Amino acid sequence: MLDILRRLPETLKRVTSGAVIIKEIDGFRFLAIFTVLIQHLHERFIKYTSITFTQPAETTLTAFVATRGFIGVYVFFMISGFILALPFAKRILNQNNELRLKEYFLRRLTRLEPPYIIWMTIFFIGFIILRNESFNEYLPHLLANLTYTHGIIYQGWSLINPPTWTLEVEVQFYILAPFLAFLYFSVSNKNRRRVLMIIFILSFMIIQQAFELYRLPWYLTILAYLQYFLGGFMVADIYLTEWNTSVKGNKLLYDVFAIASLIAIIIIWDWEFHFIDRVAEVILLFILFISVFKGKYANKFFTNRWIMAIGGMCYTIYLIHLPIAEVLMQLTSRISITNIYEVNLLVQAAIFLPIVFIISVVGYLLFEKPFMDKNWPARFKKFIQRTLY
Repeated sequence: MLDILRRLPETLKRVTSGAVIIKEIDGFRFLAIFTVLIQHLHERFIKYTSITFTQPAETTLTAFVATRGFIGVYVFFMISGFILALPFAKRILNQNNELRLKEYFLRRLTRLEPPYIIWMTIFFIGFIILRNESFNEYLPHLLANLTYTHGIIYQGWSLINPPTWTLEVEVQFYILAPFLAFLYFSVSNKNRRRVLMIIFILSFMIIQQAFELYRLPWYLTILAYLQYFLGGFMVADIYLTEWNTSVKGNKLLYDVFAIASLIAIIIIWDWEFHFIDRVAEVILLFILFISVFKGKYANKFFTNRWIMAIGGMCYTIYLIHLPIAEVLMQLTSRISITNIYEVNLLVQAAIFLPIVFIISVVGYLLFEKPFMDKNWPARFKKFIQRTLY
C-alpha cells in the first residue's frame, strides 16, 4: 500500500504533447482547484446543516476565507492565458507566423471533450434518476452543456453541473487565443507590447465597468474575464523572453510577495465589483504568478510532487466535485461535533476531500489521462478497423 502511494504522483503525471511540464503551473492548478473545493464545501454544508452555531458562520474568519473560492476561477483563467500563449509566442517570436489553427483546435477538442462528455452524461443520468426529473425537459440543457452554449442560451448556471460555466468561458477564449497571441507577440519590442497590453487591459476594464459586463447576461461570457487571460499572456511573455524558460526560484523576497499578494486578493475580493478592486485583483494575481516562479519556499511548495499530481488532475476534480458534494453533504451534514462552525467544517472536509480525491484518481486514470495523448484518435481508429475487419 505504501509503495502504491509513493508511486502515485508519478502515475498521475500528466501526458503532454512533446512539451516540458511546467511544474509551477500544475502547482497553480492545485491552488485554483483547492480554493474552489473549499468554497463549494462551505456552501453545501451551510445549505444542508441543521446545527445552530455558537457564532454565525458568516461572521467567522474561516467562512470569510472559504467564500473566496472564486479566486480559483481567476487563477484558472490566468493559467489558460499562460499555457495557450506559449506555443504561439514561440512561433511568432521565432518569426514563424504559421498559426496551425486546425491542429490547435483539434487538439483542444480531442483533449477536453471526451472526459467532459463522459462525466456530463453520467451526471445527467444520475440527475434524472435520483431526482426523478423529466428526460425530455433536461436533455436540451445537457446538449447545451456539451456544446458549451448553456450560459449563452439559458443565461444561467448549468442545472446538471453548475461549475461548468467556466469551461464555456474557457472555450470562448480558446477561439480568440490564436488571434490575440498573433496581435500581441507580433509587436517585436517587448517593452512596447507590454505597455500596449497594459493600456488595452485597463481600457477594456473601463468599458466593462461602464457597461457592467460583469453582470448578466455577460457574466457567463469571456467579456467579464478577458483581463485574467491576458494577464496570463504577459506572464508567458516574461517566462519566454526574460527567463528563457529556465527560472531560478530561490529568492526569499518573492516568497513575501507571494504570501502578501495572496492575502491581499482574499481580502479585497467581493461581489461589489468596485473598479479599483477589480484592477487590483489582476495586478495581484500577476504578482502572485511571478513570485511563485521566482520565490524559494513558494516555489518548493508549488512544485511539490503531490501538489503537482493533484493540480495535474484538476480538470477531473473540477468536473465531479460539486455533484459529489451535493449527494455527500445531504448524508454527512447531520454529523455534529460541538456547535463551533470551524470544527464541523473541518470534519466535513476530512470526509469530503479524501472521497473526492479517490474518485478523481480513478476517473482521471480512466476518463482523462488516456485522452492527453494527442495520438489517441489515430490509435482508436486503428482499433475500430481491426475490430470490424
